[in-house]
Amino acid sequence: MLSLPEFLLRWNERPLCWGFVRPWVPRRAARYSWIRVLTVTAAGGGLAALVSWGGFWLALSGVASAEASELLASMQGWMTGAAAEFGALAGLSWSLLSRRCWNHRAQRLAASPEIFQPTLQAQLPFWKGSIPAVIYAALVFGATPLLLFHAIENARGALVWRQTRATLKARGECLELACIIPAPVRDEENFFATPFWSHFHYTRTTDASGRNSTNRWADTNWGTLQRELSLPNLPTSKNRLGVPPEKTPEGRTDLAAWATAFRTSTSNAFHRPARGSYVQWVAYPIPETPGNPATDVLQALTKLDPILAEFQAASDRPHNRYPYHYEDGFSTLLMPLSAMKSATRSVALRSAAQLTQGQTAEAAADVVLAFRLGDSLREDPYLISQLVRYACDAIALHAMWEGLIDHRWSDEQLARFQDVLTRRDYAPGSIRAIECERNIAGYELERILADRLGRLHQLEALGGNNSPSEVEELLTAISILMPDGWFRQNQAQLMQGYQNLLDSARTAMKPAARTEALKEAQALDEVADRFLIEASAHTTPRNFLVRRLLPSLGKASQRAQRAITLARLGAVACALERHHRAHGRYPESLSDLGPATLKALPDDWMSGQPFSYRRTEDGRFELWSVGPDGKDDGGIYRTRNRKNNSISEDRDWPWPSATPNTERMF
Repeated sequence: MLSLPEFLLRWNERPLCWGFVRPWVPRRAARYSWIRVLTVTAAGGGLAALVSWGGFWLALSGVASAEASELLASMQGWMTGAAAEFGALAGLSWSLLSRRCWNHRAQRLAASPEIFQPTLQAQLPFWKGSIPAVIYAALVFGATPLLLFHAIENARGALVWRQTRATLKARGECLELACIIPAPVRDEENFFATPFWSHFHYTRTTDASGRNSTNRWADTNWGTLQRELSLPNLPTSKNRLGVPPEKTPEGRTDLAAWATAFRTSTSNAFHRPARGSYVQWVAYPIPETPGNPATDVLQALTKLDPILAEFQAASDRPHNRYPYHYEDGFSTLLMPLSAMKSATRSVALRSAAQLTQGQTAEAAADVVLAFRLGDSLREDPYLISQLVRYACDAIALHAMWEGLIDHRWSDEQLARFQDVLTRRDYAPGSIRAIECERNIAGYELERILADRLGRLHQLEALGGNNSPSEVEELLTAISILMPDGWFRQNQAQLMQGYQNLLDSARTAMKPAARTEALKEAQALDEVADRFLIEASAHTTPRNFLVRRLLPSLGKASQRAQRAITLARLGAVACALERHHRAHGRYPESLSDLGPATLKALPDDWMSGQPFSYRRTEDGRFELWSVGPDGKDDGGIYRTRNRKNNSISEDRDWPWPSATPNTERMF
């Protein structure tokens, strides 16, 4: 049987070997030098790169289709480099083994010249020569270079990740999953430790391998419960699922439209729509014959009284800890945020109806409860939860605004609203949300590295922020063959991208140096977009997960700043209303607000200067922030065309007025 040393010696004695003619092959008694090893290594790398580049060039010259050519063009750079590295390693492994065998024979010949046989060796039978030769060639040209390739890439990736991690740790960053998990609290102090939220709890069960998991819900009817909490929509000719009733031209809650929506939903709940309809109706205790809209709405909302009463009873609890399964990473099921938003809408709607009925104390209590529901998401580390928090607070602000424009709130109630709004701080939550996204992304990569086969299917759903390109889909498909070092380099680039986002977000959320912070806020989305564009334009195995796991912020920083600005505008508006109650008119300027109505005048978050303010001829006032552009445009929210449609981004951020048919911030 042909041995590996014999195979190597016979192959090296061929007339053409590795691109070198016979005279380049050393004589049998000569030594195989290190220069020859380096030469063969370089030849292997160059030949592999040439073949790879030539194949791409041929495909891009018209052999491949247009779609395939575009895919190949994006792969050409890194594929040629990878081929050159693999070819060099193949040449190195071949030449090192050849050197070892050749020099061993040369040493034997030097010691015993008589064993030298100049005659040609007899040809071996096929099963004794060709089959072992194929196996040896696969071992030398395939398995050995592949192992070396993985070892080098793993070492390179580990070094890059170790350096990146050390740099981030030196800056005080905590990258572990445990760093974003809030500390546990006692149930009696936890807003979410109530019967309603317990319906949405679940446990995870896995099979013997620990991979296939299923959810075991505390209440299998949790979906129905969540739908019961939602408010009805009004179907339209263009949207069979319907849309929420619009506000009146003055911006008030249209109670008549809401009464119609409740009645329509209840009627269709008893007369089911046609089979196959996607509309889901809920019945409400509303009289079939229309009456006073406010009375009808309040009666319909009694359906939700047990749940809302539960929220009210838990509203004094100081902490908000939802029992997430953080260990599931991106597979973690978030709390039913739609239920939280629906509850806030329900409370705000009830407040508007109570105001119409003259139940001011009850309406004020519901406004405070609406703010509390939004605040329950303050400690939630997830980005989507913070965005829902901003939306819930905007709903609560509208409920408060409806009482302000009619001078319905007492001084005590206004002071309560003022205190709630003054304490609002959205900056920590927005920064913590990016940290949460970062740590979970790193955690998911660690899970993949620990169990490649078991976690490979997760690559299709990781992050879910951006649709994968063809190159990313291809790399995902072959990722089982990738060295761990490539994942480490993805991890290093991803963490660096997140760090750039965090640096911009932290600067944007600083209360001082507003000019610099404003520029950083405007650039924050550009930072994310730049990373996404670069990763898309030059997708390689070392960064193919960056675009998938770096979040699409969706102007999250600007939304946070908008929420901060609205809270401060609301606090000033309450102070103006308290001044009006005390003096019968609004002040000439904000500086006239005394400490009795406002302890300290908050600055415009977007400029660091006082808000812009003026009294109007109808006895009301206009109050606004300079908005995201940092320029005072006289309180103009957005530029509008002749048809009164908005045609621009936000200019100023004004506190809403009751002027009919104007666009408002909430």
